[in-house]
Amino acid sequence: MSNNKKNIFQDIDFNALTSQLTEAVKSAVEKYWEQDIQIVFQAINNFREVREERLCANIDFFSSQIKVEVHKPVTIRLSKDFVENFLTITLDSRISNFSLTKLTGLEIKILNNFCEFLYKRIKEVLISPRDVKISERSEKNINFLFYLSLDNTCCSQLMLTIPQDRINMPQIKPTQNFKDEDFLTSSTQVRIKAGSSKITLNDLKNLSSDDIVLLESSDITKLTLISGNLEKRFNVKVNPALVLKLDNEDNQDNGETYNEVAMEKNLWDDIQIEVNAEFEKVKMTIGELKQITQGQVVDLGSVFNNEISLYVEEKKVAKGELIIINDRYAVRLNEVLSSNKPQIQPKVQTPPKAQVPPPAQARPAQSRPPQPKQAPPAQKPQPKPQKANEDEEFDYSDFEK
Repeated sequence: MSNNKKNIFQDIDFNALTSQLTEAVKSAVEKYWEQDIQIVFQAINNFREVREERLCANIDFFSSQIKVEVHKPVTIRLSKDFVENFLTITLDSRISNFSLTKLTGLEIKILNNFCEFLYKRIKEVLISPRDVKISERSEKNINFLFYLSLDNTCCSQLMLTIPQDRINMPQIKPTQNFKDEDFLTSSTQVRIKAGSSKITLNDLKNLSSDDIVLLESSDITKLTLISGNLEKRFNVKVNPALVLKLDNEDNQDNGETYNEVAMEKNLWDDIQIEVNAEFEKVKMTIGELKQITQGQVVDLGSVFNNEISLYVEEKKVAKGELIIINDRYAVRLNEVLSSNKPQIQPKVQTPPKAQVPPPAQARPAQSRPPQPKQAPPAQKPQPKPQKANEDEEFDYSDFEK
């Protein structure tokens, strides 16, 4: 079907709609012309101008309108090739220089009689005009285009233009071929988010192994599943093996026991970014996903064996293991990924120039000739002392937008 306008045929059973019309046209042509033909349904559309259909844009038609009481008429169009072939059969002679504009009265009568005969056959599959009420649909037409061939040599086209309210357009009955249960064992990959927190760029710069990043936005009884556009929080069983017990001494001296990244400190430059903690992609069955969406408590012990990573936007900055501190998740880092920091090259020190001794002052003449005075040896250049612990700049461009 060639149609650039709004499709009114969505969810229509085309086979049921066109098969009866195709059979009616074939029966009428073979009965009237006493010839065996091959017929194929080509297109259906609701164009007001039939030449909008590209399959017949350059074809000339003979048109015959069949009046139907007070309703809009049915129009039957026969292509030039159709008319020429079947008039040749009827009149038993080949028409030279055939043209639709030069049809005789007898030829026009033969063609109109055929169109009336064809209508009597197709109206059996249309809605009776007595059962149709005049409405907006009565003013709209549906065009059916058929391709016909005679002995696989003579090819032609025939078009039926029928008011829409006279066509029974059966709807496709939707059938469900599969059930959700058929795919419960199928697997897919999902992401699981443990939580997030705010961190300054300065703290991000100084992350190192064995640091612990506390996820302020987290709940040890819940995780977040991400699969495509789906984002769902679900309940999980708390795994006691993840709990990190801290005594008072640990709480007073974070530096000796573990290096917790401070979240409430004074900002280095008042800039904070959000870090998210996510597991590597986890393979999960559709059945497990269905349990999650139904709010069941899921045992994801196997997930905790997976590596968890810290992300800034889509950039992975560190990897580690999930632990529990009090009532929050945290990540103990075991690897901080390279941030491509620029290497600061030491400055080349330029040696000082050799010192030239000042000219000798004039002295009074002496009886003995003066002895030549040797110039003092040139002093060795002394290197300029470097600044101790010169700071290394952090490459913030990794996180600039």
